[in-house]
Amino acid sequence: MAAADKLTRWLDLLAALLRRRMAATFAELRQDVPGYAGGAVDEKSVGRTFERDKDELRAFGVPIETVQDSDGGESRYRLRHDAFYLPLLALCESRLVPEVELRTIPRPAGIGYQLLPVLAITPDECLMLRRAAARVRALGNATLDDDAMRAIRKLEQDVGLLPIGEPLVAAVKVQASTFDVLREALTLRKRVTFTYAGMSAAAPGERTVEPYGLVFLTGHWYLVAHDPARQRLRQFRLSRVSRARCEHTRKQPDYVIPDDFDLERHAASRQSWELGDEDAVMVVVAFQGTSGQVQQGMQLGQPAPEDGQRLFSVRRRDPFLRWLLTFGGDATVVAPVEWCEQWRALVQATLTAQRAVPVRQEVA
Repeated sequence: MAAADKLTRWLDLLAALLRRRMAATFAELRQDVPGYAGGAVDEKSVGRTFERDKDELRAFGVPIETVQDSDGGESRYRLRHDAFYLPLLALCESRLVPEVELRTIPRPAGIGYQLLPVLAITPDECLMLRRAAARVRALGNATLDDDAMRAIRKLEQDVGLLPIGEPLVAAVKVQASTFDVLREALTLRKRVTFTYAGMSAAAPGERTVEPYGLVFLTGHWYLVAHDPARQRLRQFRLSRVSRARCEHTRKQPDYVIPDDFDLERHAASRQSWELGDEDAVMVVVAFQGTSGQVQQGMQLGQPAPEDGQRLFSVRRRDPFLRWLLTFGGDATVVAPVEWCEQWRALVQATLTAQRAVPVRQEVA
């Protein structure tokens, strides 16, 4: 009942703010909010309830402004329409929408619609939105799948049917229960145990880790977690995770994420060959030439003993070697020995495949 009362109070407060064009005092607002009614209610308690409601609504993103009088009088509160309501969506036929076309877009009848800004969507943007939704649905997360479908349905209510867009790259599916367990573990800061099928492992094994966050990179979901057994940060591909479980018999968190850890920065600093749970191999690469691509490649990895060489920590061999192919001979693996052999075999196979492609003759 308390939750229902709070929701009713919030809606009444929002309505009281939105119906006014000028900032209003709390005494003026409470006349429209039955939850703040006077009578036998403690006035100080009512004031605290209003402050709490206001702070919680702001935490949800409602931009309630506090306006101070120049003479130091009672504070006033305001909620601007253009900052609260979403813009009116409209579909335009032209690729570039001129201002004159925005002004001619018909608006629905009713109070408030005439003041809303218009967000015009072009046909190209409609196709992009459909493709984006299709890609989200390909991620393998049931919750995101449902959110994407709901977003498209809501958008089509305003602008009409969007063009059909094909998904780009379908990601390897992840068990829906895995996301549920990890979300609970991250929320409560609890260790999670799961069965993991690593690429280099002879058989799946059980892991117990401390989750730091989830990231989507190179077409796959990864769990970034601290491994207490190895005392280091690791990445686990979720498509190889099964039977995940989180035991939370204690109310206290099992671990604390370091203050200096930033998930976004950590994910941005990872190359595709650095991701995964396999043991890292230190690979020496020799670069030659002065092209921009070579200069960029020399910025990655770590310094090597020889000039023109860089040392790379590699967990996934195939993405790393494919990346080296893009240098067109200006990058070569020089250590370890077995990697040199694999590199030469990949180069030879690529050259053979290229020679087998027939050359197209230009017609004069």
